[in-house]
Amino acid sequence: MRRLSTMLAAALLVTGLSVLSPAAAESPLHPGGPCLQENQNVSRSSVAGYADVVQELARIERTSHGRVEVDSAGTSGEGRDLQYATVGDGPKTVWLQGRIHGNELHSTEALLQILDLLASGNPDAKQIREELTVIVIPMYNPDGAEANIRQSTTPNRIDLNRDFENFAQVETVAFWKLWRDLAPELVLDLHHMSEAPVVEGTNELNQFQIGARSIDPSRMTAEQWLTNRQMAMVSVDALAEYGPVNIAHYPLIDITNAGLSRMLMSGTAPAGEEPVAGTPTKGAIFYEVRSVGQKSNGQLENLFRIPTMALLNAVADGSLSSYDVSGYDDLPFAERGTCGPGF
Repeated sequence: MRRLSTMLAAALLVTGLSVLSPAAAESPLHPGGPCLQENQNVSRSSVAGYADVVQELARIERTSHGRVEVDSAGTSGEGRDLQYATVGDGPKTVWLQGRIHGNELHSTEALLQILDLLASGNPDAKQIREELTVIVIPMYNPDGAEANIRQSTTPNRIDLNRDFENFAQVETVAFWKLWRDLAPELVLDLHHMSEAPVVEGTNELNQFQIGARSIDPSRMTAEQWLTNRQMAMVSVDALAEYGPVNIAHYPLIDITNAGLSRMLMSGTAPAGEEPVAGTPTKGAIFYEVRSVGQKSNGQLENLFRIPTMALLNAVADGSLSSYDVSGYDDLPFAERGTCGPGF
């Protein structure tokens, strides 16, 4: 079995270079990042697969003293359970999802760590459980995760983060129904960025991008746009205290068929279902964390876990609703690299 990072594994994701020919050896290579190099050997042995997630969720539920309940939203195209966990019984529901893109690896492990913490006797965890109901989906796309591809696998390869209008895949239908039934007020989606950008106007390698707008603000209510910026600034400020992360804005986008977009807008539904009248979701943002070139899994997981826990604490203690967003417009953008698309 793979060793999970919830057990503080510190194995390298990128393990080194294969033997190069003399001609190749003369070319400039940068093992360790920021992009995968030609002939580079990549190991996923320390990253949680589907079976590991099932086992880890069962362990957390079993040892949580009744604080965590694990359930399934349905089954994937290949028949895997779409597992999620519920922790807390507070009046506000917060939805945390990871690995909607199957090859974005470390969001799964970070969410398992977060769930483990929320089930503990930690004072912050206790307050969160009292004030919030937290839904944790560590592996939204288990078939894509097992295949290590961005999309689903069957009956078609479809980006599940572009399927909240057509509902072509069973995973999207299952999670739409769960969203409808649980009515989360806030949603956070964890991603990796595949490109290798630097902060605009600098040579600083960008480690974390904040996405407060999957759709143009004109498509949101004033409350949603304010809440999204408050969620963003809580996250940014938490990471700013962590260290030199070189934070940037995610590029401005307006993608109406993405999951977060339709949670904010509603108006669509799978065949045979009625659209949600008046979305319950007041805020929905996403994180983009670097995916290659790090020296340990732990660094990647910290970049997910630290801002997520800060956000949960801010919702639980009530400070989110008055959080200062004046610094939002000052956040720099990044100059995009060449390793591929993100969100």
